[in-house]
Amino acid sequence: MNPRFVMMFSCVLMFIAAAMMVGQKEWTMLAIVVPVWLAVVGVWVYRQRTRD
Repeated sequence: MNPRFVMMFSCVLMFIAAAMMVGQKEWTMLAIVVPVWLAVVGVWVYRQRTRD
């Protein structure tokens, strides 16, 4: 599969999950999951930029 498609799909799923967590007031879960997800996205973006 195309890595960009996988990342975009991951973004969409993360936004849906974050909205569900906010709706259910799961602040602890949100505080754990969002930084981990942002770190994964940051590493992916860094690897994409330095691959050339």
